[in-house]
Amino acid sequence: MNLDRYKTKIIQQVQNTQDEKLLNEIDTILLNNRVVAFTTDGNSLSKNQYINHIETISDTIANGAKTFTSDEVRNKILTSK
Repeated sequence: MNLDRYKTKIIQQVQNTQDEKLLNEIDTILLNNRVVAFTTDGNSLSKNQYINHIETISDTIANGAKTFTSDEVRNKILTSK
């Protein structure tokens, strides 16, 4: 199949879809802003969103937010049963 026919086929499929999630995924891919991570709530994060998220966390920690060591987290989980 030549490239123009292939594009036309995909365009027709996109025009006929009612799946908003699929359209969002296509939009993300076309904007070269692919999903690279997910939040604990299950929301997707693009590369730029993920970088901003990490920078926000770093800033919060730099401003004195409470952090926990791996051992503290492990002990909390194991003793909260």
